[in-house]
Order: sequence, then C-alpha cells, then structure tokens
Amino acid sequence: MPEQGQGQGQGQGQGQGQGQGQGQGQGQGQGQGQGQGQGQGQGQGIDHAGGPGSSQLSWTLISTYDGIVGYWDGVPLRNPLPMGKGDADTDYLSTGVTSKLTNSMLFPQFTMDGRDGEATLSVKGTPLVKLHRPERAVFRQQLAMVRAYSDLRTDRVNEILVQTGDLFSYYGALGYLSSDRHRKTMAALYACQRVAVHVEMPIKHFCRSPRPIDYATHIQPMIQTPDHSSYPSGHAIEVFAASTVFARLMTGMGPKEALSAPVDSENGKMAGMAFRLAHRIASNRSVAGVHFPIDSAAGAVIGCLLGDALYRVATGATDWPDLQVIEFAPVPDPDPPFDLTLRWLRENLPEDAAGGSAPDQTTIFGKLWKEAADEWQEAAL
Repeated sequence: MPEQGQGQGQGQGQGQGQGQGQGQGQGQGQGQGQGQGQGQGQGQGIDHAGGPGSSQLSWTLISTYDGIVGYWDGVPLRNPLPMGKGDADTDYLSTGVTSKLTNSMLFPQFTMDGRDGEATLSVKGTPLVKLHRPERAVFRQQLAMVRAYSDLRTDRVNEILVQTGDLFSYYGALGYLSSDRHRKTMAALYACQRVAVHVEMPIKHFCRSPRPIDYATHIQPMIQTPDHSSYPSGHAIEVFAASTVFARLMTGMGPKEALSAPVDSENGKMAGMAFRLAHRIASNRSVAGVHFPIDSAAGAVIGCLLGDALYRVATGATDWPDLQVIEFAPVPDPDPPFDLTLRWLRENLPEDAAGGSAPDQTTIFGKLWKEAADEWQEAAL
C-alpha cells in the first residue's frame, strides 16, 4: 500500500545503496506497492560495474578516456547481437527496468470505474467485481469488533509494526524465498502487489469511507491511521492476491480449491497456509484500530479474484467468472457483528480458473509465470 512505501524506502535504500547501488536503495524505498519495481530499476540502471555512480567516478572516466584512447575515427569495431531473444525475454534488463516494463504491460489490462459509493474492477474489458459502499449503520455495528480486536494489540504489536512495510518476509517463512533461489517467484509476487496497489487506490477513492477513529475517540489506533478510505482494505487486497499467486505457483491450486481442500491433502495444507497467513495479516489491521473487519472481507474477495485474474492473464485463459458483487447490510439483533472468516471467504468466491493451463510464454508475464512455477518443481518419490 502507498503508506507502506516511504518507510521502507529510507531503510533499505541507504542500507543496500552503498553496496549494491543507489537503485536498489531508492527502489525498495518508494514502497512495497510501487517500490520494488521502481526502486531496483533506478539503482541498477545507474550503477557502474564496480559500484555506484558519482561525480568523482565520472571525472576519472573522462581522464582515463583522454589518457588511453588516443585518436579514433568512429569506425565500428564490433557487431553486437540483438538485445534479448524475443519480445517476452527480459533477461537482458536489470530487475528494476524489467519491473517497470511488466507494469506497463499489465496495468492497462486492469481498469477501475465508479462513482460516489460504487466501484467496478474490470480485466481485459470484462467486469470482475463490483463494490457498494456499506451504509453508516454497518460501520457503526463494526465498532464493537474493532474494540474486541484491540485486546490483541499487546500480543501482535511487533507483527503490526513490521507489516506496515514488509509483507513478503512472512511468505518467505512458508516457502524459501530469496533473490537467488526463487528470483522469478519474488518477481511475480512483487508484480502482483504492484497491480494490487494500482487497482486498490481508485477503488478506495470511489468507495471512500471513514476510518474507525472517525467514529469514536476510544478507538485510539496503535499506528497512524492512513488518510485514504477504510473500505476496502488495501492490505487485504495485497495479501490475498499474493496468497492466490503463491498458492498457484507452489501447488497449482486456486483460492477456492485451496480453502476447500481436505485436511489430509499435502497440497491443500501448503496452499491453505498461505490464506491463513493472509487472514492474520488482514485481521491485524483491525487489531491496530485502522480497519473494520468488513474492509478486510471486501479486500479478501478482491484480492483472490485479482490473483486468479493474473493467472488467467498469464495463461491467456478466457473463462472469466460472472461479475461478483460485494455488499454488506446491518446484522439484525441479537446476532453478533460480521467478522471475516476463511469459511465466509470460500463461500463468497466463484469457481477458480481451470488449473493446469500452460502459461503463454510469448508474453512477458506468461514467461515470468512459467519460470516462477518451475522454481517449485518437486522431485519424484
């Protein structure tokens, strides 16, 4: 989310900057949503072979040129090969430039439209999900859940603080992730997150809803409340989209299948864990006092649909589900206020995209998906 960005930027920026270049520094800097893509790009783009650029290095390169080149009439001395092996090959580019290129290819396929209180997300021109802003009575009921969640603040304070800027370290605890062994998986996850940020802010704007602190002085959030809409939760969109992509890459399961898998299914256990993680991270936003549970519920549905849409984009599939409509009404007395559960999520998701489809390797994202999935191949027993 945008509010994550600035914090991580300064931290990782200067840390990695001296060693690996100003690009990775600034890149992861601007944010987990926008950051990894833009940030690494600037860094690796301006670095030299032995370290970051500087005015001193530029002057010494000039003096070295003057000292060793002598007269040259401009006649070519080499015949370079073409850059890349085709339109889908980005291996000749730095990580950050590849991220920017991936953004440029993906973002136009995800469009948002709406007006006061309503928002629709479409993919490739097909409406995917429509949100209606809940009435005030729903949010007022939800205050009781935010108050109840606040009892967990002491237990979860460190999680909440870290998760304002870092989400993917938690996925690295589910399956080993590093820029060396699972570089393509990390690139796919960050691409997913950037698409999530791309769609979530317009949706929030159209559905703009006050935050818990706007309803009661007694909320007293434990972190700064962001200035944009409470509904839907951007954190929930990002983590449920990431869990959908992660589960697909690791096991081939879509979100509904993962949430419905038998308890003795090995793939089901692995895929299900990703959604349990997403649920905890999303719920932590209510613990912190900055989101209502319905914010996370709407974000969870959007995130799962978005992650599965990315799978469809990667494979070139056209089996788009019917338009999903997300809306909440006041809960009648004496029933308790609504809370997000994985069972509720499973029951409110459409059927998954058909599994087993081969990625379209003639496209940049399709090739990336294939390479990321290959990182999770298992040895035969």
